[in-house]
Amino acid sequence: MIKAVILDWSGVVSNDWPATFATSNDVLEERGHKRLSEEKFRELYELPWMRFYEKQGIPVNAKDERERWGRLFPKNYGKVKVFPFAKKAIEQLKAKAIKVIVFSTHNQKLLDKEIENYGLKGLIGFAYGNIDDKRQKIEGLVKAHKIERQKTLFVGDMVHDVETARQAGIKSVAVLSGYDSKEKLKKAKPDFLLKDLGKLPSLVERIKYSGPAGYLEAGK
Repeated sequence: MIKAVILDWSGVVSNDWPATFATSNDVLEERGHKRLSEEKFRELYELPWMRFYEKQGIPVNAKDERERWGRLFPKNYGKVKVFPFAKKAIEQLKAKAIKVIVFSTHNQKLLDKEIENYGLKGLIGFAYGNIDDKRQKIEGLVKAHKIERQKTLFVGDMVHDVETARQAGIKSVAVLSGYDSKEKLKKAKPDFLLKDLGKLPSLVERIKYSGPAGYLEAGK
């Protein structure tokens, strides 16, 4: 039986892909680089986010880039929306007495604001933002919350999330609603692959009655 779910935020609960895509291009343009097509951006973008710039030969100073992002992101913030299926899915998890924890690279202040604006306050137990490399922090989260690894799912939309879950010995659930393509995610070999977070409660029920049965294809 699943007792805890660790959720990535962007691309899982919050649809901030349009804002991130636009702001990343604004950053590139300001740095003297060409704007990218959606296809090229999806191909190049990865976490930790510094690698996205390094792959294009752009020197990265984390502090400077955070400040630049903080200055450029607000004009695109209106594009950020909650996925329509997210609240219901989290409510269903809460009704099953499953602990919900958010673990994200997203800015902590924006994360807290969005949790409240999306009507999720009280449904999410803890929310951690500003995490550049989740692989380096996941063990601390597991220990701090006394996570039972075999009774926990890590839900994310990127290869980085699958790698983080695997490193922690936690079952990974990759969703197709966010940043990485189905092809990228399948190559990472998540334990489960779903269309979106809305499919998670039924997956939890499946695990409840039959145990983690391995790979479940998207949308099923």
